[in-house]
Amino acid sequence: WPKVNAAGGKAFADFMVAKETQEIIRTFGVEKFGSPLFFPDAGKKEEELGK
Repeated sequence: WPKVNAAGGKAFADFMVAKETQEIIRTFGVEKFGSPLFFPDAGKKEEELGK
């Protein structure tokens, strides 16, 4: 795939699994909806996802 932005993709993946980003994910929606809309699953094993 010659037009793939590999460096940009790596930067985005690194951003998504960063501790700070995972905290934003963990708290997103809590204030407005009373519970998070997403779960910070970075670094978890497959059987732990969504817990």
